[in-house]
Amino acid sequence: MRATVHDADISGRDRLAGMQSVNRALDVLFLLAGSGEPRSASSIAHDLRLPRPTVYRILDTLGGKGIVAKVGDGFGVTEKLGRLASGPVGVGLADMVVRHLQNLAAITKETSGLHVRVGDVRRCIAEVEGYHGIRWARGVGFAAPVWSGAVGHVILADLSDAELAEIAGRADFTPLASNTVTGIDQLRARVAVARERGWSASVGETVDGASAVAAPVRDHRGRAVGVMSLYAPADRFEAIQDCVPDLMRIAAAASDEWIGVTATPAGNGGATG
Repeated sequence: MRATVHDADISGRDRLAGMQSVNRALDVLFLLAGSGEPRSASSIAHDLRLPRPTVYRILDTLGGKGIVAKVGDGFGVTEKLGRLASGPVGVGLADMVVRHLQNLAAITKETSGLHVRVGDVRRCIAEVEGYHGIRWARGVGFAAPVWSGAVGHVILADLSDAELAEIAGRADFTPLASNTVTGIDQLRARVAVARERGWSASVGETVDGASAVAAPVRDHRGRAVGVMSLYAPADRFEAIQDCVPDLMRIAAAASDEWIGVTATPAGNGGATG
Protein backbone atom coordinates (compact mmCIF):
# COMPACT_ATOMS: atom_id res chain seq x y z
CA MET A 1 0.00 0.00 0.00
CA ARG A 2 1.33 3.39 -0.91
CA ALA A 3 1.69 5.79 1.99
CA THR A 4 0.03 9.19 1.71
CA VAL A 5 1.91 12.20 3.06
CA HIS A 6 -0.27 15.11 4.03
CA ASP A 7 0.75 18.76 3.76
CA ALA A 8 0.30 19.13 7.52
CA ASP A 9 2.86 16.37 8.12
CA ILE A 10 5.36 18.10 5.85
CA SER A 11 4.89 21.50 7.49
CA GLY A 12 5.23 19.91 10.93
CA ARG A 13 8.53 18.28 9.95
CA ASP A 14 9.70 21.57 8.47
CA ARG A 15 8.99 23.38 11.72
CA LEU A 16 10.89 20.77 13.72
CA ALA A 17 13.83 20.95 11.33
CA GLY A 18 13.81 24.73 11.56
CA MET A 19 13.79 24.66 15.35
CA GLN A 20 16.68 22.20 15.34
CA SER A 21 18.68 24.47 13.05
CA VAL A 22 18.06 27.49 15.29
CA ASN A 23 19.03 25.54 18.41
CA ARG A 24 22.24 24.33 16.80
CA ALA A 25 23.16 27.83 15.64
CA LEU A 26 22.58 29.20 19.15
CA ASP A 27 24.68 26.41 20.66
CA VAL A 28 27.57 27.31 18.36
CA LEU A 29 27.20 31.02 19.11
CA PHE A 30 27.04 30.51 22.87
CA LEU A 31 30.05 28.19 22.78
CA LEU A 32 32.13 30.74 20.88
CA ALA A 33 30.99 33.61 23.10
CA GLY A 34 31.93 31.70 26.25
CA SER A 35 35.27 30.34 25.06
CA GLY A 36 37.31 33.52 25.34
CA GLU A 37 39.48 32.49 22.40
CA PRO A 38 38.99 31.39 18.78
CA ARG A 39 37.78 27.84 18.26
CA SER A 40 38.28 25.57 15.29
CA ALA A 41 35.28 24.08 13.52
CA SER A 42 36.55 20.61 14.49
CA SER A 43 36.66 21.44 18.19
CA ILE A 44 33.20 23.00 18.02
CA ALA A 45 31.84 19.92 16.28
CA HIS A 46 33.48 17.69 18.90
CA ASP A 47 32.19 19.65 21.92
CA LEU A 48 28.65 20.00 20.58
CA ARG A 49 28.58 16.55 18.98
CA LEU A 50 27.60 17.95 15.62
CA PRO A 51 28.73 16.95 12.12
CA ARG A 52 31.52 19.19 10.87
CA PRO A 53 29.63 20.12 7.67
CA THR A 54 26.76 21.35 9.85
CA VAL A 55 29.13 23.45 11.95
CA TYR A 56 30.72 24.95 8.82
CA ARG A 57 27.28 25.90 7.46
CA ILE A 58 26.35 27.56 10.75
CA LEU A 59 29.65 29.44 10.92
CA ASP A 60 29.18 30.61 7.35
CA THR A 61 25.68 31.90 8.15
CA LEU A 62 26.79 33.67 11.33
CA GLY A 63 29.76 35.09 9.47
CA GLY A 64 27.44 36.49 6.83
CA LYS A 65 25.61 38.38 9.58
CA GLY A 66 28.86 39.82 10.91
CA ILE A 67 28.50 38.10 14.29
CA VAL A 68 31.28 35.54 13.78
CA ALA A 69 34.62 36.02 12.01
CA LYS A 70 37.56 33.83 10.98
CA VAL A 71 40.53 34.35 13.31
CA GLY A 72 43.65 32.47 12.28
CA ASP A 73 42.75 28.81 12.14
CA GLY A 74 39.61 29.29 14.19
CA PHE A 75 36.46 31.36 14.63
CA GLY A 76 35.39 33.92 17.20
CA VAL A 77 32.53 36.30 17.92
CA THR A 78 32.86 39.90 16.77
CA GLU A 79 32.18 43.16 18.61
CA LYS A 80 28.84 43.33 16.83
CA LEU A 81 27.46 40.72 19.22
CA GLY A 82 28.40 42.86 22.21
CA ARG A 83 26.85 45.95 20.66
CA LEU A 84 23.64 44.09 19.99
CA ALA A 85 23.53 42.70 23.53
CA SER A 86 24.12 46.07 25.19
CA GLY A 87 22.05 48.22 22.85
CA PRO A 88 18.56 49.57 23.51
CA VAL A 89 16.94 46.48 22.01
CA GLY A 90 18.62 44.19 24.55
CA VAL A 91 16.50 42.71 27.32
CA GLY A 92 17.72 43.86 30.74
CA LEU A 93 16.88 42.53 34.18
CA ALA A 94 14.05 45.02 34.73
CA ASP A 95 12.55 44.29 31.30
CA MET A 96 12.52 40.56 31.97
CA VAL A 97 11.33 40.66 35.57
CA VAL A 98 8.44 43.09 35.08
CA ARG A 99 5.99 40.39 34.00
CA HIS A 100 6.85 38.47 37.17
CA LEU A 101 6.14 41.62 39.16
CA GLN A 102 2.79 41.91 37.39
CA ASN A 103 2.02 38.30 38.31
CA LEU A 104 2.99 38.90 41.94
CA ALA A 105 0.89 42.06 42.18
CA ALA A 106 -2.10 40.30 40.61
CA ILE A 107 -1.91 37.42 43.10
CA THR A 108 -1.26 39.44 46.26
CA LYS A 109 -3.01 42.73 45.32
CA GLU A 110 0.01 44.57 46.79
CA THR A 111 2.64 46.72 45.07
CA SER A 112 5.61 44.72 43.80
CA GLY A 113 9.05 46.07 42.98
CA LEU A 114 12.54 45.16 41.81
CA HIS A 115 15.61 46.74 43.37
CA VAL A 116 19.36 46.65 42.78
CA ARG A 117 22.37 47.77 44.77
CA VAL A 118 24.14 50.90 43.53
CA GLY A 119 27.10 51.45 45.83
CA ASP A 120 25.77 52.04 49.32
CA VAL A 121 22.17 52.59 48.23
CA ARG A 122 19.46 50.37 46.86
CA ARG A 123 17.41 51.67 43.97
CA CYS A 124 14.01 50.65 42.57
CA ILE A 125 14.30 49.86 38.86
CA ALA A 126 10.81 48.44 38.23
CA GLU A 127 7.49 48.63 40.04
CA VAL A 128 3.91 47.46 39.56
CA GLU A 129 1.31 49.14 41.79
CA GLY A 130 -1.10 46.99 43.76
CA TYR A 131 -4.86 46.82 43.45
CA HIS A 132 -6.00 47.87 46.93
CA GLY A 133 -7.72 51.22 47.25
CA ILE A 134 -5.13 52.13 49.88
CA ARG A 135 -1.71 50.94 48.78
CA TRP A 136 1.94 51.84 49.16
CA ALA A 137 4.24 52.60 46.23
CA ARG A 138 7.82 53.85 46.02
CA GLY A 139 8.16 54.58 42.32
CA VAL A 140 10.95 53.73 39.90
CA GLY A 141 14.08 55.59 40.93
CA PHE A 142 13.30 55.55 44.67
CA ALA A 143 16.56 55.06 46.59
CA ALA A 144 17.41 54.38 50.22
CA PRO A 145 20.51 53.35 52.16
CA VAL A 146 21.40 49.72 51.50
CA TRP A 147 21.43 49.03 55.23
CA SER A 148 17.73 49.94 55.65
CA GLY A 149 14.62 47.82 55.32
CA ALA A 150 13.84 44.33 54.09
CA VAL A 151 15.19 45.01 50.59
CA GLY A 152 18.51 46.25 51.94
CA HIS A 153 18.91 43.35 54.33
CA VAL A 154 18.37 40.82 51.52
CA ILE A 155 21.03 42.60 49.46
CA LEU A 156 23.49 42.56 52.37
CA ALA A 157 22.71 38.92 53.17
CA ASP A 158 24.30 37.97 49.85
CA LEU A 159 27.60 39.69 50.70
CA SER A 160 30.56 38.27 52.60
CA ASP A 161 31.10 39.21 56.23
CA ALA A 162 34.04 41.39 55.15
CA GLU A 163 31.90 43.28 52.60
CA LEU A 164 29.14 43.68 55.17
CA ALA A 165 31.65 45.10 57.68
CA GLU A 166 32.89 47.62 55.10
CA ILE A 167 29.39 48.89 54.38
CA ALA A 168 28.46 48.97 58.06
CA GLY A 169 31.63 50.94 58.75
CA ARG A 170 30.57 53.60 56.27
CA ALA A 171 26.95 53.79 57.43
CA ASP A 172 25.92 56.69 59.65
CA PHE A 173 22.67 54.97 60.68
CA THR A 174 20.75 58.23 60.56
CA PRO A 175 17.18 57.33 61.62
CA LEU A 176 14.86 57.26 58.63
CA ALA A 177 11.76 56.09 60.50
CA SER A 178 10.65 54.87 63.90
CA ASN A 179 12.13 51.35 63.46
CA THR A 180 15.31 52.17 61.52
CA VAL A 181 18.32 49.97 62.29
CA THR A 182 20.53 52.09 64.54
CA GLY A 183 23.85 50.26 64.76
CA ILE A 184 26.17 47.58 63.41
CA ASP A 185 25.09 44.85 65.85
CA GLN A 186 21.41 45.34 65.01
CA LEU A 187 22.21 45.34 61.29
CA ARG A 188 24.19 42.11 61.56
CA ALA A 189 21.29 40.50 63.40
CA ARG A 190 18.82 41.54 60.69
CA VAL A 191 21.15 40.27 57.96
CA ALA A 192 21.66 36.96 59.79
CA VAL A 193 17.88 36.40 59.84
CA ALA A 194 17.66 37.20 56.11
CA ARG A 195 20.45 34.71 55.37
CA GLU A 196 18.76 31.98 57.41
CA ARG A 197 15.30 32.49 55.93
CA GLY A 198 16.24 33.45 52.39
CA TRP A 199 13.94 36.50 52.70
CA SER A 200 13.35 39.48 54.96
CA ALA A 201 10.47 41.53 56.34
CA SER A 202 10.35 45.02 57.79
CA VAL A 203 7.85 47.56 59.07
CA GLY A 204 8.55 51.24 59.62
CA GLU A 205 12.29 50.87 58.98
CA THR A 206 12.71 53.12 55.94
CA VAL A 207 9.38 54.99 55.90
CA ASP A 208 6.89 55.23 58.76
CA GLY A 209 3.58 53.63 57.88
CA ALA A 210 5.08 51.23 55.33
CA SER A 211 5.94 47.53 55.50
CA ALA A 212 7.72 45.20 53.11
CA VAL A 213 8.85 41.66 52.43
CA ALA A 214 11.71 40.90 50.05
CA ALA A 215 13.50 37.98 48.39
CA PRO A 216 16.49 37.73 46.01
CA VAL A 217 16.55 37.24 42.24
CA ARG A 218 19.69 35.24 41.39
CA ASP A 219 21.90 34.60 38.37
CA HIS A 220 23.56 31.39 37.17
CA ARG A 221 26.32 31.78 39.77
CA GLY A 222 23.82 31.98 42.59
CA ARG A 223 24.48 35.67 43.19
CA ALA A 224 21.65 38.06 44.02
CA VAL A 225 21.43 40.41 41.04
CA GLY A 226 18.28 42.07 42.33
CA VAL A 227 15.66 41.95 45.06
CA MET A 228 11.94 41.44 44.51
CA SER A 229 9.65 42.98 47.09
CA LEU A 230 6.08 43.55 48.16
CA TYR A 231 5.02 46.83 49.79
CA ALA A 232 1.94 47.49 51.89
CA PRO A 233 0.69 49.93 54.52
CA ALA A 234 1.94 48.97 57.98
CA ASP A 235 -1.48 47.74 59.09
CA ARG A 236 -1.24 44.97 56.46
CA PHE A 237 2.21 43.81 57.61
CA GLU A 238 0.96 40.41 58.77
CA ALA A 239 -0.97 39.97 55.53
CA ILE A 240 2.06 40.53 53.30
CA GLN A 241 4.09 38.11 55.42
CA ASP A 242 1.46 35.52 54.49
CA CYS A 243 2.36 36.33 50.85
CA VAL A 244 6.01 35.26 51.30
CA PRO A 245 5.48 31.81 49.70
CA ASP A 246 4.14 33.53 46.55
CA LEU A 247 7.00 36.01 46.64
CA MET A 248 9.59 33.24 46.97
CA ARG A 249 8.01 31.17 44.20
CA ILE A 250 7.84 34.06 41.74
CA ALA A 251 11.33 35.31 42.63
CA ALA A 252 12.60 31.78 41.93
CA ALA A 253 10.79 31.76 38.57
CA ALA A 254 12.38 35.11 37.68
CA SER A 255 15.75 33.72 38.73
CA ASP A 256 15.30 30.68 36.49
CA GLU A 257 14.50 32.93 33.54
CA TRP A 258 17.46 35.22 34.21
CA ILE A 259 19.74 32.18 34.56
CA GLY A 260 18.65 31.18 31.06
CA VAL A 261 19.80 34.60 29.87
CA THR A 262 23.10 34.79 31.74
CA ALA A 263 24.33 31.20 31.65
CA THR A 264 26.62 30.26 28.75
CA PRO A 265 26.35 26.66 27.50
CA ALA A 266 29.71 24.95 27.16
CA GLY A 267 30.59 21.54 25.80
CA ASN A 268 27.54 19.32 25.88
CA GLY A 269 25.25 21.84 27.53
CA GLY A 270 26.80 22.70 30.88
CA ALA A 271 26.90 26.26 32.10
CA THR A 272 30.00 28.28 32.70
CA GLY A 273 30.46 31.70 34.10
